[in-house]
Amino acid sequence: MKNPRLMHALVLGIVFVVPSACFGQFVFERSEVVMKLPPDQDRLSVEFPFTVKGKVPVTIKEYKAACSCLSAEISENGKLTWKPGEKGVVRGNFKLGTIKGKIEKKIVLNIAGEAAPLVLTTKLDIPHLFAIEPPTLFWDLDGEAKLQKFKVKVNHDEAIRITDISGTNEQFKYELKVVKPGWEYEVEVTPMHVKERAFGLLRLRNDCKFKKHASAQAFMVVRVPKVGTKGK
Repeated sequence: MKNPRLMHALVLGIVFVVPSACFGQFVFERSEVVMKLPPDQDRLSVEFPFTVKGKVPVTIKEYKAACSCLSAEISENGKLTWKPGEKGVVRGNFKLGTIKGKIEKKIVLNIAGEAAPLVLTTKLDIPHLFAIEPPTLFWDLDGEAKLQKFKVKVNHDEAIRITDISGTNEQFKYELKVVKPGWEYEVEVTPMHVKERAFGLLRLRNDCKFKKHASAQAFMVVRVPKVGTKGK
């Protein structure tokens, strides 16, 4: 005699398996791209090839890249509905400008009939040839107007020399120190006072042959102290 519980389980299994073969879906060769770029690269296109699987067409309701440096496009003049077996490409076009360091950008696709969006990620490592650390110096309001330092380091196979330094707020006095010409520098900064909130930008220009690395900036801030940090 056949086991009724076993038969019921088999029927349930068929119910769940069969419908899945009826739906269409985008199958991407990759959903993430990781790249290290040369220091002078300004534009980049990244491709995400896909194939439509299943037995029915699939439609992209919306696609977007939430960043001014990245635009998204779909092959075949932006075709949105794709039939089973068809192949296409989602392409991300970057205008990198002065962007440096490690960045992560996403293209988001909303697919008809799918609750969750499909996300395609690009991770880029753009060499920072002329780096300033830390990016911001902080002083507490009504605290101590002590001297602090920016450290400048050249991460290149050729020396890069500072040609000019300027600040936007006279409340912050600064002095450039050469540690190793063309390779290491320090900028000592001392606020005249910390009796009021203040903000300043420090800009360093250099002789790097790559335009996007030919200047760098750092920030100086007198702020309301965070809770529990005053005096530290």
